[in-house]
Amino acid sequence: MRGLLGKWLLKDRVWPWLALCLPLCAGMFIAQRELFSANPQWPGGTPKNDWQQAFAWIRENTPTAAIFALNPHFVRLPGEDIEGFRAIAERSRLADANRDSSAATMFPELPVADHWKEQDNAEKGWSNFQLADFERPRQQYGVSWVVLDQKGDLGLDCPYANATLRVCRIP
Repeated sequence: MRGLLGKWLLKDRVWPWLALCLPLCAGMFIAQRELFSANPQWPGGTPKNDWQQAFAWIRENTPTAAIFALNPHFVRLPGEDIEGFRAIAERSRLADANRDSSAATMFPELPVADHWKEQDNAEKGWSNFQLADFERPRQQYGVSWVVLDQKGDLGLDCPYANATLRVCRIP
């Protein structure tokens, strides 16, 4: 369709192309601001999102071999805006219950399905975890860091905190 518009209607004139494209771009920009309001809208912008800020701190201040555990439903939490922990933090983390379940549920015969299920079980009851509960993922998967919300104090060493999250070492 676009080819026909360009060939027969808009041709090589600039103004008709601008009249078509500018409203489309503006609509997409407005929709992006609505959907991802806690994120910067321009490349290289300073993150306003507490999740992005925490993930960036992790990238800059933790060992590259560190393995993290987060709330397995973190992508559904308010203000998270579907940030990619692995992409931003450039660190490994245990499987989450939302994104990582896709391959396991679509192809249950694959070995990855068992691996996901084991990690999912290791994080069951995350919202009620106490200090001793972090021992299981530490021993089974080598988890050495956790990203926690600001509720309660578990007595962990947390070198980073913002209004929403804490990044803590597991002893």
